[in-house]
Amino acid sequence: MVIGMMGIEMAGGVYCPLSPRDPLHRLHALTQQTQSRLVLVHDLTKIKFNYGTVLLNIDSILTNTKTDILICMDPLSNITVIPDNIAYIIFTSGSTGIPKPEH
Repeated sequence: MVIGMMGIEMAGGVYCPLSPRDPLHRLHALTQQTQSRLVLVHDLTKIKFNYGTVLLNIDSILTNTKTDILICMDPLSNITVIPDNIAYIIFTSGSTGIPKPEH
């Protein structure tokens, strides 16, 4: 988990932790609201996401096995990181029950 967080931030991405204990509709809503282009998963959490989401299984990287899909890194290669960029997004439950992002 820590390696994933550091890699995401060093690449200029924004880290948004997701709990595997959350219901599927909440996970889907959070990935949609953050406009996630890639979700870092492991063997137990990869079944939580639909086929429309690009997944990167950290277990396949740690065990040096071939990934299920090829990920096009071109959209991620032109990222400029400045101190004003958001590093992470944390969602609260919100007073209305709708997840509210904080960064």
